[in-house]
Amino acid sequence: MAAHIIFIHKQFPFGGAERVTLDIANELCANGYEVTVMASQHHSGAYPAGLQPRFNVVELPHGNVKYSPRVAKFVRDFIREHSVQAFVSYRELLYASWLKRQTGAAYIFALQSMPLYEMSHASWIARQFYLSKYRRILRTADAYGVLCEGNRRRLISTLGLTDEVAKLYVLPNSIASNPNIVWNKRKEVIFVGRLSRRDKRVDRLLRIWAEAEAQLSDWTLRIVGDGPERQALQALVSELHLQRVCFEGFHTDVQPYYDAASVLCMTSSFEGWPLVVAEAQANGVVPIAFNSFDSASEIIATPDEGVLVSPFDEQAYVQELVALAQDTERLKRMSKAVVAKASTYSINRTLQAWLQMLSQLSIVNSQLSTNQ
Repeated sequence: MAAHIIFIHKQFPFGGAERVTLDIANELCANGYEVTVMASQHHSGAYPAGLQPRFNVVELPHGNVKYSPRVAKFVRDFIREHSVQAFVSYRELLYASWLKRQTGAAYIFALQSMPLYEMSHASWIARQFYLSKYRRILRTADAYGVLCEGNRRRLISTLGLTDEVAKLYVLPNSIASNPNIVWNKRKEVIFVGRLSRRDKRVDRLLRIWAEAEAQLSDWTLRIVGDGPERQALQALVSELHLQRVCFEGFHTDVQPYYDAASVLCMTSSFEGWPLVVAEAQANGVVPIAFNSFDSASEIIATPDEGVLVSPFDEQAYVQELVALAQDTERLKRMSKAVVAKASTYSINRTLQAWLQMLSQLSIVNSQLSTNQ
């Protein structure tokens, strides 16, 4: 009998966590599991080109996915009716403990951001609130997934975990390799992502570019994405008198930008496991980032895999960007090296991590049990 797992989302398939579900849900289905994605909003026309979903999608009733009693009861009834063994969420479900008691299903919480990033500038009272929230989810969850070993160490150290360490699993993200890499790159720097100040801090990149632009007379910065900060960032471009900055807007297909660019810049305050950096590497685009999140030193582990800058030294960032852009041979060498690094982000690595976790939770197909 196939073990049945559900993934719960607000909207699908937009977003980073949703992209993770796309990949792992299809792989679990290919390995004998039954998977259902439950979402308040299902955008059936937004799947990546060529993807053939093996999983089912069920739309949730109107209500906040995090706490709506109506949603909670709908999920409970679905779990009971379809003999679901586990439900997965990427955000806290305030009814998760109730749902476990009502159904006996296991709860898997999969964190897609850097744990405890909220603590850096929080007041003492706010810090206690966030610590309580993380501890509450850990107590409720049967398994707690993080993106890298650094995330795992951070939770253990900050929360002083002992018995609950066994609940922590590293569930790395994956990306597809590109068999058709464009090696003849242009003199272009790109940023890819949502234009939001809280995390992405593209204002830092514009200040950095203000100094780099004068030294890189034939280079262009392209900002691919949209968000609430766009108007403020465009005003900053005018204020800084920048000449070669192009706002490209949101694109569902960013492949042409990866094909053209030589360098990807990230100036975030925090990230989980940024897919855009891994995607850049897979396309031979050399990343530069502040070493401001746990996975940064795992994605860029050697000097050939990209450039890490101490947070948040903008002058050092300028120097690194200019030096890299002006060294054609170094760029070519690193372009090859980052593609090799990206080959380690295979879906099989991610699948094996999920299968190991599910096995620990005794959520294993009878077919798999026979074969193992």
